[in-house]
Amino acid sequence: MANLSELLKEGRTGDAWLKYCGFVELSLTEFMEIQERLLKEQLQLLSKSFLGKKILGETVPKDSEEFRRLVPFTTYEDYLPYLAEKREDILPSDPKFWICTSGKTGAYEQKWAPYPPAWVQTHMKNFVAAIIFSICNKKGSFSLKENSKFLYAMAPPPYLTGMVPHNLKDEFSFAYLPPLAEAEKMNFDRQNLEGFRLGLNTGIDLFFGISAVLVRIGEKFAKQGIRALGGEGLNLLAWLRLSCGFLKSKISKREFLPKDVWNLKGIMCAGTDTSFYKERIEYYWGVKPLEIYGGTEIGIAATQAWDYEGMMLFPDANFWEFIPEDEHAKSQTDPSYAPRTVLLSELKPGRRYELVVTNFKGGAFVRYRLGDMIKVLSRSNENLKIDLPQILYEDRVEDVIDLASFTRITERTLGNALSLAGIGKQNWLAHKAFADNHPLIELVLELPDSVEIDRLEEKIHLALREVDSDYRDLGNMVGYRPLKVTAIPLGTLNSLREQTGTGEFSWAAGLGARINPPAKIMALVAAAAEKNSVGRNWNGNGTGK
Repeated sequence: MANLSELLKEGRTGDAWLKYCGFVELSLTEFMEIQERLLKEQLQLLSKSFLGKKILGETVPKDSEEFRRLVPFTTYEDYLPYLAEKREDILPSDPKFWICTSGKTGAYEQKWAPYPPAWVQTHMKNFVAAIIFSICNKKGSFSLKENSKFLYAMAPPPYLTGMVPHNLKDEFSFAYLPPLAEAEKMNFDRQNLEGFRLGLNTGIDLFFGISAVLVRIGEKFAKQGIRALGGEGLNLLAWLRLSCGFLKSKISKREFLPKDVWNLKGIMCAGTDTSFYKERIEYYWGVKPLEIYGGTEIGIAATQAWDYEGMMLFPDANFWEFIPEDEHAKSQTDPSYAPRTVLLSELKPGRRYELVVTNFKGGAFVRYRLGDMIKVLSRSNENLKIDLPQILYEDRVEDVIDLASFTRITERTLGNALSLAGIGKQNWLAHKAFADNHPLIELVLELPDSVEIDRLEEKIHLALREVDSDYRDLGNMVGYRPLKVTAIPLGTLNSLREQTGTGEFSWAAGLGARINPPAKIMALVAAAAEKNSVGRNWNGNGTGK
């Protein structure tokens, strides 16, 4: 079948839309039929492999109902002995390449995932759909030229985002800034600055990367102008572009912004915090960011449509199951409990669910609990007449604090940092919060009244930079300190544990670990802090204000 480049050269824009974006025309029933068919194909592939036999057992399920009844959930620990060694002989399909991400502190340094050729091809098709949605303003209407300038703001191979440019060439030719061979030799901060600097000479058409990068560049532009990127190596077009942009900002009687210099056609961003940043991205860059969702074990999973509202899951890369929030809570309290799942057709608006995925087309992961929570916004997109549930990716589950999809902080990471900072075994909690227009870690720490919080916060921040390189790189990249320490009186947490006792609202039921305790627990902590008139700017609701 013709790729995007061939279709557009032949003037077949309608066929291109149908190939890449046609899934938005599906009814929910048709979506589920595709899911069922591809699951049966995947089960046949699995049944012939060592990994599949280990997970499925002796009986190959005949349909999705039997599959969900007979096959147990899995986590990365089930695959670790094989994937850590990249054992291709045990897989249902030979991989084209392997993708990795950070692992679990103290358990394994990296998580590896195999990507079979057919699965790669599907993900590239779905990524093209996201590109098209980011540059169109109505159904079926878009324009894209070969060698459009694509700002390379992605982590290099073997990370997931590094997969994209190397495989996207099979669909369409883009000119990357910086060129791939150069970008992959640079650290992340230099890579981004060089990409924007080159973009002054050539212009920038598309951006894909972390939303915090665009916000940081926008902030620096507003404060420093051209000094934000440096003026070395700029050509005549760059200076003309800057001069016209500066004039535009003066006429508009406002600060100098990136949108005065560049006229981006499309912006695609990934990560837990894109929705938090989207208004500032549009202010700085003049374009709404299109949010996509994915991960190492699931590939490119979902995208917004051209109205930039809820996201839609793709039907052909993974089989989707959803654990309702109440079932998820039961499994957290009782690890032996097997929660029930529902399918896409059974989702209810306003409810939250934990995702469970099974890779299609020879992928390795089966009924895999990857630890992501989504919220269902609506049953369909009535505005665009899309008959598919609209979802929002909310965050990781309780045991990880995800900052800008750049670093994932665990209980062990924070414990190591506190130890390095010379802080004893005080009781503490940590959750994700937002302050000063950025996501951060709010560390609630039992401390004596005499402690100087600002100095302690700096000490813990430096220790976190030492024990977690991604935390350090995030701070360098976005130019802020993603940590806030809030003090509570000594003995507060033990007192609350004794007060809450047992039952649904007990401390034990709500707090399996110190990371991201439920809102009920944080409300108790906030009330205790307020009662004792301690803490700094504490309200316990995750805003950090």
